[in-house]
Amino acid sequence: MKHLTHEQRNALAQQLDTMRQQVLDELRNSAPDTFAHSALNASQEVRERTDEAEAEREDGVRQAEIEIDRRRLEDIERAQLRLSEGRYGTCATCGLEIPAARLLAQPTAIRCAACQAQLETRSR
Repeated sequence: MKHLTHEQRNALAQQLDTMRQQVLDELRNSAPDTFAHSALNASQEVRERTDEAEAEREDGVRQAEIEIDRRRLEDIERAQLRLSEGRYGTCATCGLEIPAARLLAQPTAIRCAACQAQLETRSR
């Protein structure tokens, strides 16, 4: 974290706070819709199988979106923890500093671009 200036650390902390609030807002906004939709389905008779299949698909999509938001929130909170502990900006794979430009573009990054590219190549 020594490679980051005080201003960069503050900007990253603010960016992470903003990202966290956005994800929390998305989760709050999606939860009532999910529950309302489920309650609506329980109280109304679905007359056609296609309607039922579409409702299940929409529920599946909504649940997937919620899971993505939860994972984003976890990544953000882990980044905030690393920042507060002074471990932020160090590659989890090679241990080298993650360039400030990468962190400013991807504040939750845990790997430098080279290590991330290797990981993605191996997982294909």
